Amino acid sequence: MADEEPNAVSFASQFLENDAIAKEAAAARSRVLDQIERLDLQRHAWELEVHGFTVLEPERVGSTEFASELCRTAVAVCEKRLGQSIDVEFGKTHVDFKSPFGQVQRESTVLFEDQIFEAALMNEVVLAVVTYLLGESCTLVHQSLFVKGPGPDYLPLHTDQEESIGPAPYPPFAQVANATWALSDYTSANGAICFVQGSHKFCRAPTREEATNTSLFQPVEVPAGSVIVWHGNTWHGALPRTAPGLRISLVEFFGRWNAPMDPVQRMMPVPPEMLNRNPPRLATLLRVADPSPELDQLREVKLRAAKTSYYA
Repeated sequence: MADEEPNAVSFASQFLENDAIAKEAAAARSRVLDQIERLDLQRHAWELEVHGFTVLEPERVGSTEFASELCRTAVAVCEKRLGQSIDVEFGKTHVDFKSPFGQVQRESTVLFEDQIFEAALMNEVVLAVVTYLLGESCTLVHQSLFVKGPGPDYLPLHTDQEESIGPAPYPPFAQVANATWALSDYTSANGAICFVQGSHKFCRAPTREEATNTSLFQPVEVPAGSVIVWHGNTWHGALPRTAPGLRISLVEFFGRWNAPMDPVQRMMPVPPEMLNRNPPRLATLLRVADPSPELDQLREVKLRAAKTSYYA
């Protein structure tokens, strides 16, 4: 009794995490914010907080050659799956496309098609911004190609969050995030993506009237090679493409550790050589065992820490 601290406070253990979990959550926060500073991404983090989206300029995420090769590979994959050549110059092959997205060809689960898609996924700058939104334990829900042709259809305003966690109200912090590589120029005539600035703070999806109110559509025009990243709550849609040709993009859709994965991707076996040639982060993104036994042993600690920190 003599050794007890005076006025010591005692707590029941029911709701307390152990020290290892608390330390890992704090360490994760430091790592994520340190990386944002090291890569000089503070402005982009601020834009995500204020506007709900940000644009990473081409020179920030890679070379012109990389973006061009990524676009060529994307076209080749789309042609292979479509079973015919696509008309990149005039877009005639996609004028009559009918899909829930409008005049858009969507090809999912492209990660295993070519190593260049691995390189895009593991891009340090893009991953740093996504990690700022979703934490170190976030995973890849799907990686897909979208090819948009000329046509009359707007993509209505919507949120990505509603497809992942159900109806409003949404948490104010992101449960999912989108990183879209613009592989062709995004302009209004080319069918650019549109956002409603600050709408991530509404924590709900737009109503039907809001979703189709074209006065709310604020186009984001960016050159090919840019990456557009947004919070899962942010209202976004797209203009119809009025110019000839195709708008080509690679969409990387991420979720927190408990987000549902695309069922097709979940069934695809991850080749061991893919894990071996990439950093251990890839194993976390794909929800497979870490190549390193030491890292694998930390998985449970990290997942429990993710429940107590935005950044873990």
